[in-house]
Order: sequence, then C-alpha cells, then structure tokens
Amino acid sequence: MEGVVVVRTGGEIGIKSKPVRRAYENLVLKTIHGILKDEGIPFSDIWRTAGRIYIRTEESERAARRVARVFGVSSTSPGVALKSDLETIVQAGTEIAQKTLRSGTFAVRCRRTGSHPYSSVQVAALLGESIRGLGKDLKVDLTNPQQVISVEIRDELAIIYARAIRGPDGFPVGTQEMLLGIVDETADSLLASWCMMKRGAQLKALVLEKKEGLTSSTLVNLRILAGWMPGNRIRAIVVPPNERNADRLRPLQLQLAVCAAKSKGMGGAVSGLQPSLKALRKITQPQVCIFFPLIAMDDRLLERWSEMVGIDLSVSARYDKKTSLDHDFSDSELERILSASKEITVRAD
Repeated sequence: MEGVVVVRTGGEIGIKSKPVRRAYENLVLKTIHGILKDEGIPFSDIWRTAGRIYIRTEESERAARRVARVFGVSSTSPGVALKSDLETIVQAGTEIAQKTLRSGTFAVRCRRTGSHPYSSVQVAALLGESIRGLGKDLKVDLTNPQQVISVEIRDELAIIYARAIRGPDGFPVGTQEMLLGIVDETADSLLASWCMMKRGAQLKALVLEKKEGLTSSTLVNLRILAGWMPGNRIRAIVVPPNERNADRLRPLQLQLAVCAAKSKGMGGAVSGLQPSLKALRKITQPQVCIFFPLIAMDDRLLERWSEMVGIDLSVSARYDKKTSLDHDFSDSELERILSASKEITVRAD
C-alpha cells in the first residue's frame, strides 16, 4: 500500500462554467505542487480529475494537513492506494478500520468508476462485514454513522481513507486582483483579509507601527495570514507612528489604505470594521473599492471561520462597532505619511 491524499476542490468552484472550473482547478493543482516542493513534503505523483486532486506521498498526514489550508480546497483525506481487486480492498480496509475506528456506529461508503467484476454495494457489504468481525463494539448505521470508511475505486486503483480534514473552500488565490488589507492587533482585521483571500484575491497588508514597533498581536496576525498564502509569506506596508492622529487610529488606517491602494493601482482596500450605512456614505471613494466583508456576517459564522483560521475570539481584541470614521486628513497629509512607509516580508512560523 502507498500513501495518498485525496483533495476535494471547493463546491464553489464546481458551480462555475467548465472552462472557468478547469482553470481554477489547475491553479489549485499548481498551488499545491508549489507548496509541497517549498515545504519539502515528498511526493511521487500528483494529478487531477473532475473535482478531485490526488497526491502520492509517504507523508500523507502531513501533506493532507497542509493542503487543507489552500483556498479552493473543501477538504482533504490522508489514505492509502492499492490495487482494485476485491480481496485486497477488503483486507486493507479492515486493517485501516482496526487502527482508526472506535466503539460506536460506522458505515462503509464506496464510489467507483470503470469496469470491475463487482459492484460498489458488494464492496461496502463485504468490507462492512469484515469490519464487524474485528471484535470491537461496532454497529452498522447507514443513515447517520459516527464513523465512515470510504473507498474510491478508479479503474485499477483503489483508495481507502477514514477521515476528512476540512478546508476553506472558496477560490484559489490569484483568481482576483490584488487588494490591500488593513491588519492590526484585532481578530476582525485578520478575518476580513482572510475572507477576501478566500474569494481568490491576492493580498498585501497595511499595518501602522507604534513607537515601540509592531505589536506582538499584529505580528501574530500577519504570520497567521502568511500561513494561508502560497509560499507562506506576505508582503506588508509598514506605516511609521503618527502621534497627532493616535486618538483616531481607525479612520486614519482606512484612509491610508485607500490612499495606498489608489497610488499602487490595487483593486481596493479591506477592513474588518462594520460601519453603519450613515458612516459608509461618508467614506465613499469612487476611485477605490472599500471592502467590509464582516459587515453582514453572523457570530456563528465568524466563530466557525475563526476556529479554522486559528483565532480565539473569546480572548482576541475586537473592533468597537460604534467606531467613528469621521476624519479630516487631507490627501497631501496622507501621502506624506505614506512616503515614510517601508515594505517588509513576514513569514509564517
């Protein structure tokens, strides 16, 4: 048996037209290929079929965990690859069940393409009966099982796995234009930028430095974002401290991001703020789109995404939803502040 990873491309990609879907899946494949090489995860083969990418690797667990952090991937499963004869499938599936299943209910799911002297139902029935004979306290439940052993058979190849690692879904980074995301010490700023990356946007960060330098919380947020980028790094524009406007940091951040995005020809600026409609009218910029991706999201969705990203909302700083965005910063003042900025590269831990 060889190690293999099953990668499922996102459901959102699946609703695109065939040419767009093919282009997006190829970009996901290219991104995965680059990540495996950059991070020294060995693999002997990687290929794509409709809605699936397969990776042959002896480090299937490590590869599955890392690839599950690629935008455009809905889930990954570390498993084993073997010949598609029925006896081999049943024997290997039973061995995997012995190692992975705990007491409770289970089911065997089989999907098959190609010509074989058996049906998918036969595979599931024979493997299920063999697993029941292991002596564990296991019961079959085909409707709502606690655990599933999955078998995918494609011509002469069979793949068996016992779990799925959830991915972010969305679209691969690079399918949309570059955006400038405001990143600071708050969970909201990190989530907002992550959400736009999930929509396929390339991202550069804008951060405001304090007198003592970048705060540890801001650096942590940048490193988390870098871990979701191809290459595990992110470019950031670091703006030097400006004491006169320290008491009005949020409107300054937003206006600097808009100014920088406009000057650098980016598609727009991203903020984790959730302004009111009245505030939105005040900050309209016809030349630059301003994205507030958290503005209509409920707490349950934010909690679920925070868990995936690696944020504990119960302890992380959040924006005050009543933050005023009134400002009197002139274009010349913003350009002067930005002229002293520098660009850095932040890498994931």
